[in-house]
Amino acid sequence: MAKNLQVRDLDEEVVAELKARAARSRQSLSAYAAQILTDAVARPTADDLRERLEALKAIGGGASREDILDEIRKMREA
Repeated sequence: MAKNLQVRDLDEEVVAELKARAARSRQSLSAYAAQILTDAVARPTADDLRERLEALKAIGGGASREDILDEIRKMREA
């Protein structure tokens, strides 16, 4: 079930820019903000990246530069 979220105390300039970007993408402000938040949650956090890199090190006794870069690419594409 969808939930509502209210964001308080945004600068007027931020709201104006969000409205402009939403209009350019032919979306409502609400839909545009929801997409930004959804995209942000889909990306791994720095802690997630650290944990996955530590797991790689444990598997192979140390991850090579290429292994690390491959893993970062996979996480960004997911």
